[in-house]
Amino acid sequence: MASHKLLLRPCTVTDIPSLAILHNTCFAGPRNELIYGNVTIGDKLKHYEDGLHVYFDNRSSDPYQQPYHVVCIVDPTLDNTIISYAIWVQFSNGYLPSSDPQTQHSYLPSGANEALILESERKAAEIRSAHPGRYQPHWHLSTLCTHLDHEGRGAASMLINWGLKKADETGMVKCFVESTPRGLDVYKKRGFTEEVGVLEMDMSGHEGGEKVGVARWVALMREPKK
Repeated sequence: MASHKLLLRPCTVTDIPSLAILHNTCFAGPRNELIYGNVTIGDKLKHYEDGLHVYFDNRSSDPYQQPYHVVCIVDPTLDNTIISYAIWVQFSNGYLPSSDPQTQHSYLPSGANEALILESERKAAEIRSAHPGRYQPHWHLSTLCTHLDHEGRGAASMLINWGLKKADETGMVKCFVESTPRGLDVYKKRGFTEEVGVLEMDMSGHEGGEKVGVARWVALMREPKK
């Protein structure tokens, strides 16, 4: 694909349907199928949309105390289509599972694998609570996805760098992320050089999960830059 200039902008509530579709596309695969295989596409997208609303409904008027930052990359040559997005969470008072939307849910769509979702939320909360640096103010990259057709264009790096710059500007604090093995090199090149934990889930313990096996994420930390 030819290289064109990409633009970064904050997301708004009106972007939520597009973000939900992008999320569904990026995270399609055996694990997602195990969780949502019995859920209609309409119900799954609604579930994603409702989850995204949380990040827009709990905003602060003070940009330095803003807990949630949803930003995206658009391609002007494709009618400003969103090709990548990220959610950065600013934990101004340290990590609390109750303030982490990824470890909470208000409802589950009919047919979803509740046991697997609850296990995912519990393990995410555990690894995000494990490092001492999490109890201090810090930023966490909770979501990052790029459409497969647009990988390799620098969109992910733009979104990572945006958050790192903001974290440094708002208090010179540590940044954290959990990465699949596939994404480790991308994050380490951006300064997430310290491995601070591992999250593993044996999917074979869930019905239909024998073919999925063990899913693995590595928790990474980046020190602030002066």
